Amino acid sequence: MMIISMQKQEREQRLSKVRELMENKGYKAMIFAASSYLGKKGSLRYLFDNHLYHRYGYGVVFEDKQYQILPSGLHYGTDPRSPDVIFPEDHEVMEMVRKLKENNITNGVVGAVGLNSTMKVEDYLYLKKELPEVEWEDASVEFDVIRSIKSEEEIQGIIETNRIIEAGFDSIIKNIKVGMTEEEAVAPAYQTVHAMGAKDDLFLTLSSEQPGAVVPCFLPPRNKVIKENDYLIVSLEITGPTGHWVEFSRMFCFGERDAETEALASVVAEGIGYAEENMKPGIRLSDIQAGLDRIANEYGYECGHLSGHGIGMDVIERPFVARKTNTKFVGVEVSNEDDDALLYLKEGMVISYHPQIIKPGREKSAYMSDVFIIRENGAERLSNRNHEVIFIDGK
Repeated sequence: MMIISMQKQEREQRLSKVRELMENKGYKAMIFAASSYLGKKGSLRYLFDNHLYHRYGYGVVFEDKQYQILPSGLHYGTDPRSPDVIFPEDHEVMEMVRKLKENNITNGVVGAVGLNSTMKVEDYLYLKKELPEVEWEDASVEFDVIRSIKSEEEIQGIIETNRIIEAGFDSIIKNIKVGMTEEEAVAPAYQTVHAMGAKDDLFLTLSSEQPGAVVPCFLPPRNKVIKENDYLIVSLEITGPTGHWVEFSRMFCFGERDAETEALASVVAEGIGYAEENMKPGIRLSDIQAGLDRIANEYGYECGHLSGHGIGMDVIERPFVARKTNTKFVGVEVSNEDDDALLYLKEGMVISYHPQIIKPGREKSAYMSDVFIIRENGAERLSNRNHEVIFIDGK
């Protein structure tokens, strides 16, 4: 069962922000498409404190009421305290159409969060058929503008979740050794974090078949055996009791240190230090990415995938610490002209920053991650741990 953790006042404040968005954009209503896929269900947790662990669902917000509409089978898998729930006997999108028509919404504009990245095509076609005069506008970016600023209650939940994830990482440090598989090495962390209240998890590792190296490829922990002189990067991502994601990643060495890999790791550390010093309200996020690019290039290295992003009730939220592009796709993890309201850091944002530094040729790389809260005077890194490669005696 999910844990209802959001206070009534906090929920009302979130709904108020959504209704303010509706008024500003001229939306007659807003719908929120959610899926149990990690990173696609945060809107229901944000508005209804519903930890959608299975299937999918919708939220609908009107001027004076709101509902979440879930598959009938979830009647037996949703906490009964979860508010404003409807379980239609026929189909969720049919119920959504009924609610829109009951509220005389048969034309005008309806904002839809997840329209272009989460909603099922079948459901969208049904909406278009039943409400042909309604204009459906993707409101995913506008919603991310709202939830990018965390309340103090949310920030406290994030701080608590970071405490849990570090405890999970400590369990790995305590038990990991040469001869284990990657799966065995991270197994204690699953037990630790879930015993402390974690709900979702996404554990990833990066390693190589060659000693002294890490290839820049994120995979679930495998049955690959850790050998003497190997390097291993472990990345943990979890949600805590309040539904907020955090992530934490560090590097391990199991024997003789490799000079190049250690150099790559030191550049990652320098990049995180650069972000900690420079991420302040008013700073443009693409400038943080540009600063990381400069650091990497000075050493003859390259930057890998997305260097950072907002994090909250979805594991990846806007804004993005990335180079701005001209693409118009909503679901991609780079900023575009539609993200103009999220180009600059603001107080209350929470950023997961994880520079990936790669040697040309992609045979060696380094990666670490930390979560930062953007405060009035700068960035607060939640972990006080350093970024040195963790040495485990391979003998």
